[in-house]
Amino acid sequence: MKTVEIIMIAAFISALVLSLYKIYLFLPQKPLADDDTTPESVALLEKIMVESNRENMSEEILLEVMMVHAEFDKEHFWRFNLNKLQQLIRSYRLKEPNFRL
Repeated sequence: MKTVEIIMIAAFISALVLSLYKIYLFLPQKPLADDDTTPESVALLEKIMVESNRENMSEEILLEVMMVHAEFDKEHFWRFNLNKLQQLIRSYRLKEPNFRL
C-alpha cells in the first residue's frame, strides 16, 4: 500500500469514529422527566380515564374531565390531547374489551 492510501484509510476511520461518537452523545442517555410514554405514566392515565368515565360521555368531555382530575399532573402530561386520549382508549380496549364511553 502506498502512503496516500494509508493516510486516506486512517482519515476515513477517524472520521467514522468521530461521527459515531457525536451520534452517541446526541442520543438521550436517561429518560426525560416529562416522558409520558413510560408504563407507569400510561397506567396512571388509564386509571384516571377509568375513574373519570361516565356513560354516554364523548371523548372531548372525557378529556376535559381527565385534565381536571386530582391525580393529573399538567406539567408531566403537557402533551396529552384528544389524539393521545384516543390512542389510550384504543390500547385500553385491547386489554379490557368491555370498556365503553
